[in-house]
Amino acid sequence: MNPKKLKEILASHADQLAQGQSKTEYDHDLSTEDDELSSLLGVAERVQSALKPVTPTRNFETKLKRQLLTTAHIRQAEGYKPPNPERDLLILMAILGFVLSLAGVLLTLKLRSQGIQLN
Repeated sequence: MNPKKLKEILASHADQLAQGQSKTEYDHDLSTEDDELSSLLGVAERVQSALKPVTPTRNFETKLKRQLLTTAHIRQAEGYKPPNPERDLLILMAILGFVLSLAGVLLTLKLRSQGIQLN
């Protein structure tokens, strides 16, 4: 089966399982030739049936909130600065530019020492 079609069918099936529907629009179209699709749909249904909704207790939520706030206050008191991906990318690009420039200069010096003229 076409991988794109397979992905569409599996995505549709997953959406319908998430909504609580057990049968999909493709169930009646399955042929005996398409064992791969049948087995994948079966696995998805078994996984869905094994999942149990989890609701954290109020006590757990309260403790987690307290821990997160405490950690945030400690980091703020210590002067923690969160990572800045834009700044890090700029630094990386500057280092890369420096390395490439240095490699160009070294290559030029090597070629001149061998008597090769660059135009």
